[in-house]
Amino acid sequence: MTSDHRPVRATYRVQLHSGFTFDDAAALAPYLARLGISHLYCSPFLQAGRGSTHGYDVLAHDRLNEELGGEAGYDRMCAALDAAGIGQIVDIVPNHMAISSRENVWWWDVLKDGPSSEYASYFDIDWDPPESKLRATILMPILGDHYGRVLERGEIRVDASGDDPVVRYFDHVAPLSPASVEKFLGDDVWSGAAGVNGDVDQLHDLLEAQNYRLSFWRTAMRELDYRRFFDINTLVALRQEDPAVFDATHALVLELVRTGRLDGVRVDHIDGLRDPAGYLARLRVAIGDAYLVVEKILEPGEAIPPAWPVEGTTGYDFLNHAAGLFVDASSERALSRAYREF
Repeated sequence: MTSDHRPVRATYRVQLHSGFTFDDAAALAPYLARLGISHLYCSPFLQAGRGSTHGYDVLAHDRLNEELGGEAGYDRMCAALDAAGIGQIVDIVPNHMAISSRENVWWWDVLKDGPSSEYASYFDIDWDPPESKLRATILMPILGDHYGRVLERGEIRVDASGDDPVVRYFDHVAPLSPASVEKFLGDDVWSGAAGVNGDVDQLHDLLEAQNYRLSFWRTAMRELDYRRFFDINTLVALRQEDPAVFDATHALVLELVRTGRLDGVRVDHIDGLRDPAGYLARLRVAIGDAYLVVEKILEPGEAIPPAWPVEGTTGYDFLNHAAGLFVDASSERALSRAYREF
């Protein structure tokens, strides 16, 4: 691979998932070449949640998605595209990460060690909110009912069947802080877990000793102490304004740009970042002259800030105009009447 970036002429977007992998994309290469496509534009392909159909729920930024074929599958796709003279652009997700699985080792460590975790500053968490019960604690709004009722029904349990004891609530799991394991479970964690599970008061005391607080899912609307992606509790915001976070979340993608496998990136949800201009300035330095576009919905008459070092947007404004070609304007009155009545 050369480090020179192919000029972008026309892109063809593919949505990668377990049913359409790197190998499936590779098989399109000859067809795309006949179409005159210069670049395959991929949905996010870093490790996402199991069964993800879109890839925006990234769990790990340091490896390629195993369900798409992993590194070997990606190598095969690159070879096929290269043989067809086609470059690559990828969608990246700097705003947030998924916290639905312990595969997000950064978030798991924060739950286990709280503010003392080395990753505590990676996420946009308010460690000192007005609610005193949430200070230095993360709200986990995962319960289907109020905490006391769930606890009394025995639906929250300590599970010591794995390498490390965890708190389990149906499909949800959370780590136990080392101090609480020593205090409540002792040296024989299996026996200790059985004892705690058999005593509601002791189980409550153990849960109170964690760096998180299990709560009814509805409490997220008023008590959530971390910034999320819109109203999705399982997507936590990242602090890209911190250079350490930027470096940790972009290392693999930047390596692919440096080696010429990627000719450009599309940045998802740029307005979600605290400092979009600062982020883009840092990214531009990191990718050099590679192609760079952002997802930004422009209002009529709005333009991209001139200081942003980008080629443009994903093109929602253009697509809105293009979609108008498929609208029969003579039907507007009937449609508006039906909409108002509904």
